[in-house]
Amino acid sequence: MGSGLRSNRSSAPFRTSRDGATMPEPRLPAVVLALATALVLTTPPAAAAPADTAFAVAELPGLPGYPTHRAIALNDLGQVVGATYGNGAPHAVLWSPGGAATDLGTGVPTAINRRGQVLGLVPVSGAGPYVQEPKIWFEGRVTDLTPAGAGWVIAQAINSHGVVPMTYSPSPAGYHQDRASVWRDGRHVPLPLPGAHLWLDAVNDAGVVVGSRTPMSGEPYAFRCPTTASCAPLAAAPGTGGYAVEAVNEAGVVVGNRYPLALRWEGDAVTVLADEGGVADGPQAINERGDVVGWSAVGGVRRAVVWPGGGKPVVLGVPGPAEAVAVNERGDVVGWTSAEDPDAPRAFLWRDGRVTYLGSLGGAHSLPVAINDRGVVVGESTTADGVLKAVRWTPVPTTPIH
Repeated sequence: MGSGLRSNRSSAPFRTSRDGATMPEPRLPAVVLALATALVLTTPPAAAAPADTAFAVAELPGLPGYPTHRAIALNDLGQVVGATYGNGAPHAVLWSPGGAATDLGTGVPTAINRRGQVLGLVPVSGAGPYVQEPKIWFEGRVTDLTPAGAGWVIAQAINSHGVVPMTYSPSPAGYHQDRASVWRDGRHVPLPLPGAHLWLDAVNDAGVVVGSRTPMSGEPYAFRCPTTASCAPLAAAPGTGGYAVEAVNEAGVVVGNRYPLALRWEGDAVTVLADEGGVADGPQAINERGDVVGWSAVGGVRRAVVWPGGGKPVVLGVPGPAEAVAVNERGDVVGWTSAEDPDAPRAFLWRDGRVTYLGSLGGAHSLPVAINDRGVVVGESTTADGVLKAVRWTPVPTTPIH
């Protein structure tokens, strides 16, 4: 997926919602929607059997003086980015494949691409009430991507070519995201998007940008920008409130949510994947073969699911409440279940119908956020004394017993 492996923003109860505003009840579109609501859920065979791979659990070291740290994203090189907390402003951290930590400075990373470019956001005090600057950290250099005159900037996706879509307020005195642009080849290219309350959520390696708008009046909508010169609304869907677009793959398939629906757009059509559910929050919600992960309500319980190729959902073999949060190109899925303790998620990996629980650093809480194509998983875990730490789970092949 071209947007790099960004932090999965994980659904409730372990997600911070984007917009709590109540919007007018939407009008149904006149076009015929491809609403293939797949409500028959299939349970994979041997779902609870152990996988043939174990995982070594390792804490990623934090920075001196910062008690808490958490992983946010990783790439296929094995580089991990995250942030440290608990001693003033958070600092961005880059961990090497060997686990060495580099302090990138003040800020919080939002994504890392295949080259190792780290995108992050740095709040600035003293320049106005609402000032936040996007930065790229790469090979010891820091590049400021802030548009001229911008105040509060939001940038959360970077593709393999260093292309970054962003929204921003045109003044340090306001935080509404009224403008949109793409950072490409060292300069800003404005996007033809009107008005306030814009979100740019993902970009693929072809440069296709996707996002949503929730205007003060009128209908919310999701959109796709195939070039920086053209943006068009995606097919409307029922549901309430705004859209939350999550990811786009290289084929241009877009996935997202509109409460209470999980949605998939391909071409000019929208498919309802679940009429009570959600697509995972982040770029690994979909892979290149079109597998989509998230959750769907089954008998009133939130269950982790994968929609293979966008088709009928397969319930993963973990008890609910549970969610799938990321899928790699092999089809490996990571997620969490809180069936044992509603306040303590437990990380799992699902591979070929089998489930492996990933373990923790000694505490009850373990939450994955991303998985790369080598099967390495990153996330967070509590220690035995309850301190939250960044963690990496590395696959260790085992010999199956016959």
